[in-house]
Amino acid sequence: YLQLPGGALPVSLSDSVRVLKERGLLEVAVGVGACLEGDIACVSAASALAWAAHEGFAAAVCSIGPGISGTGSFLGHGGLAAAEAANAATALGGRPILAVRASEADSRERHRGVSHHTRAVLALSLGDVVCAWPVGAPAPHWLASRDEVDASGWQEACAGLPLDHMGRGPGDDPVFFAAAYVAGRLARSWIGGGEAAPESKRAS
Repeated sequence: YLQLPGGALPVSLSDSVRVLKERGLLEVAVGVGACLEGDIACVSAASALAWAAHEGFAAAVCSIGPGISGTGSFLGHGGLAAAEAANAATALGGRPILAVRASEADSRERHRGVSHHTRAVLALSLGDVVCAWPVGAPAPHWLASRDEVDASGWQEACAGLPLDHMGRGPGDDPVFFAAAYVAGRLARSWIGGGEAAPESKRAS
């Protein structure tokens, strides 16, 4: 897990990271840039990804810490750290997958459906970034190139984890958590040697 600057900086503030480590589902938490209190500290997303590859990790989850900073504008938010990580991954020979930020419960128009954060990250990503998307969920027309992945079983897989987004849990805004789940599922299928999971398909 690589925590990128753009929100809260201490890695220790994430309850999910702490529980995943306790359960042995997450091996190392890396603080990138100004982020602190990780098991490892790396100066940049590029150096963190290079370190992870050198250590033999097949995948790295890059995320902004709790409480993304933002101004409400297209480019004025901490979510753009994901574009930096995607560009670094591409430059280093990796294959970035974007976990789309989506919501059916957010009261703010810019975050309803697929968030403008996702659109901004894609606009600033210089290489081929695959967007994972739950099969059957309505997608905006501009998210034309995506890998649709079966999200069934995500509730069971995430049961017992302290998941929370803007005060909403999985039962309050399921598409947010399902979208993150399918990104992980797609990455796991790639690690297993397949281009896409058997239950996924490319939409364009």
